[in-house]
Amino acid sequence: MVSFQKIKSELQQTGIVLGGLIMVLLLFLIVSGILLAFFYSPQPEETYSSMDSIMANPITAFIRNFHFWASDLFLFTLFLHMTRVALTKPSGKARRYAWWVGIGMLILVAAEMLLGTFMRGDEEALEAYSHFFIGSTGIVANYFPFTTLITDFFSQHNALFRFFIFHAILIPFALLSLIILHGLFAPTFRALMSPWKKVTEPTIRGSLDIRGVFAYPSVRKMMYLSLIALGAITVLSLALPAPLLPPPYGGLEVTKPPWWLLWVVFFENFFGLTPIVILPPVLFLIFAAIPLFTKDKPGADWGVYIYLIATALVISMSFWAALGPQVAHTEHFLQGHTEP
Repeated sequence: MVSFQKIKSELQQTGIVLGGLIMVLLLFLIVSGILLAFFYSPQPEETYSSMDSIMANPITAFIRNFHFWASDLFLFTLFLHMTRVALTKPSGKARRYAWWVGIGMLILVAAEMLLGTFMRGDEEALEAYSHFFIGSTGIVANYFPFTTLITDFFSQHNALFRFFIFHAILIPFALLSLIILHGLFAPTFRALMSPWKKVTEPTIRGSLDIRGVFAYPSVRKMMYLSLIALGAITVLSLALPAPLLPPPYGGLEVTKPPWWLLWVVFFENFFGLTPIVILPPVLFLIFAAIPLFTKDKPGADWGVYIYLIATALVISMSFWAALGPQVAHTEHFLQGHTEP
């Protein structure tokens, strides 16, 4: 019979590998994003034509496809890493702090992917921005008036350019900063860095021999998994182009959000537009509270149960929304607030 400690040890090594893969995927995203920036125009009247030109050229189309699929895999790997930490329980001060920094990273990644949707300049981008703008000005601003300062900043002619600055520079820099901060507390991150001492210390002495690095099972697994990820992203980039819908025409709501936001649609279809500004913060708060319900003892506790229940509900609601009919939310909200 496999002991709990054995399972915990395997999960901890899995955390090292997944943490390394997250950094590799972030490197993929930064490099592909820099290449795309040479061909992308953040001017509203030129955005869609620049996206269309990118997709018309096989090389730039492949780079965009690669960026798209790498971002999806990045978010999915981050979710797997969170699940691994939740199952091994983020107990103790250091692991709790590492968990909360990880929640901050998750929020930044969600914001980064949402901005990436805005920047596409197609019909889905318009509908996503409409949800953001109406939700902020029509709901949040009623309770927090300062929210209008944010929406005003992102609603002028330079809005796309500002989205681009956040997407390409500010949020990636913040993510790298949080990864470093995460490393101060996460034991698996420190374990991931230890093999590279065999590279840095001999390099300083002028006697570099990296063969010892590959003696670490975690390093070999991380490299194999990175190669598998690179191959999978490449195949997907060649076989399945990143979505680019027709130019925005407005007045209708015909798209559903990306897979990682579908669970919100479940509530939107029943309660209208309000859930989009309430539920994501609630979910982040639930995740943030998990360390408060965990103890450094063998076996599952309330922290594990809360994470598993929340995750199961999000996945179930996402499938329901994906298979359900398309329902307009912004139109109904506007009609309800313009009628006398």
